[in-house]
Amino acid sequence: MLCSRLCQAVGLGRLMAQAGSGLLAGTLALSVASSVALSVADAQDKPSQAPAPEGYTETPVIPGQIWRVHDKFRPRPPVIEPAAKLGDAPADAVVLFDGKSLDAWQTAGKKAADGTPQPAGWKIEDGAMVAAKGSVETREEFGDCQLHIEWSAPTEIKGKSQGRGNSGVIIMGRYEIPVLDSSQNDTYPDGQAGSIYGQFPPQVNVTRKPGEWNVYDIIFEAPRFEGDKLVKPAKATVLQNGVVVQNARELIGPMAHQQVNPYQPHPPKGRLMLQDHSNPVRYRNIWVRSLRNEITPWLSIPGNTEGELAGKGKRVVLISGDEEYRSEEALPQLAKILAKHHGFDTTVLFAINPQTGLIDPNYSSNIPGLHMLKDADLMIIATRFRELPDWQMQYVADYLKSGKPVIGLRTATHAFNFGRNAASKFVDWGYNSSKWQGGFGQQVLGETWISHHGKHGSQSTRGVIRAQAEKHPVLKGVKDVWGPTDVYGIKNLVPEATVLLDGQVLKGMKPDDAPIEGGVNEPMMPLAWLKKYQLPEGQPGQSFCTTMGAATDLPSEDFRRLLINASYYLTGLESKIPDRATVDIVGRFEPTMFGFKREPNFWAKQNLTPESFAD
Repeated sequence: MLCSRLCQAVGLGRLMAQAGSGLLAGTLALSVASSVALSVADAQDKPSQAPAPEGYTETPVIPGQIWRVHDKFRPRPPVIEPAAKLGDAPADAVVLFDGKSLDAWQTAGKKAADGTPQPAGWKIEDGAMVAAKGSVETREEFGDCQLHIEWSAPTEIKGKSQGRGNSGVIIMGRYEIPVLDSSQNDTYPDGQAGSIYGQFPPQVNVTRKPGEWNVYDIIFEAPRFEGDKLVKPAKATVLQNGVVVQNARELIGPMAHQQVNPYQPHPPKGRLMLQDHSNPVRYRNIWVRSLRNEITPWLSIPGNTEGELAGKGKRVVLISGDEEYRSEEALPQLAKILAKHHGFDTTVLFAINPQTGLIDPNYSSNIPGLHMLKDADLMIIATRFRELPDWQMQYVADYLKSGKPVIGLRTATHAFNFGRNAASKFVDWGYNSSKWQGGFGQQVLGETWISHHGKHGSQSTRGVIRAQAEKHPVLKGVKDVWGPTDVYGIKNLVPEATVLLDGQVLKGMKPDDAPIEGGVNEPMMPLAWLKKYQLPEGQPGQSFCTTMGAATDLPSEDFRRLLINASYYLTGLESKIPDRATVDIVGRFEPTMFGFKREPNFWAKQNLTPESFAD
């Protein structure tokens, strides 16, 4: 790498003409001695050579699940640190009130003159927040959750029935667990403490005397809707002072006074509200945990079975995992196009942080699902500097030793880097290996990391068909390839490779920008090519590589067509490549501008799972 800040991503807003929305910006420090200085995020990643997981692969499939009994590939639950004292917040909880600050709260239903949330008007006294001046709600929204909250009715109670220390915990602003002095109070049963308001009384009354502290532990599941139809009602389990008072109770609907309130479709998350009912009820030690459903760590998209689609019966595994070019966005869209328009069965793999179970491109040591390469007809890879454990890498090696085809996108030329784990048996797969020259990128795809040839982030790329390749099947219907990513430098590509496109460096970041005259365009660098490969002791195979491939390159229709044609070609379907393959975008696709995100916990806050890309 030739300079220390070549990988700085720039660009604001939506790319003109063909690109998407958003901005990811950052820098990557690169050494001048042809070795990468790992990013801050990578430095925090634990690159230990994780042993192959314990479990089984031949046991029966569990009914209703994708997993086998004792499945070795089933994700392990994330490890969190429990609280030292029962009732205090565990490590993954959101603390809503710690006795000191109301920053997590705002006045419910009111905004300041400038439209911003109005601060909570409650008081803090002796480490408790005291109801006054209107109900309050959380600034953050929650869906399925575990909620811990401690409350106390006033020591001096005035009034009777619903006037005795009245407040309420209202989940999603709709579903109420009342707060009330019910110790000696003959009020209606479905309105006393521990009830589901207006629907179900508590199983028992365990409310402590006024002035004493009560504890609610609530496990809440939000209702599910499909369009306007309720498919699953809300459900609540409530423990009051350690006693079950509501046991997995299915709610009839939102709270209502003197009537039954039916469900109306609403978002999957909402704010937690604490009611002000003109009684100085106190609250303390409030925390909430979002409940996680088990996450399938890959996205499987079955091929379209309607009509005579050429890809029927073919399986494609797409491997994402890069910090910069948003392969976690690009590959699901490519998989959808392959599946819907061409009948290929597709599975997209992601970089998953095992501590969160979420997609985390900065976590370089885990890509679950690589075992599915055993049944794949095509591997499409868009990783960058991954340092996977040997047991995961072995599936990639076995696939390539079988001589099966592979498509490499953009940073796949430097797909792996074992700088922190010299003991790995795959250390020479790294991009800078001198023993297996250039590692996986150069040996399998044709090139390793060399340089940015165009100026990164300010000079985009036009694909120019090489004259000798005009009639190649992979270029059927391909005329206009453009992308905002810059051209990569190429110097090791063997003469036997078939270059299909060269990369013309443009003066700017728009598709109609003029090419730079002379200089970097004399000659142009190869942009897309086919190459034969063969691993030691393996069967011969063929690869296709392009140094385009960022999510923001995919809006180019003919770039998508190039990838679809290559998929046909490499899977033995050359004769079935359409004159102009259908490559319409499937579902929602708003690609994010390339760049790094290194803020602490950035990816955890995005809460991305493979299912996030299903639509």
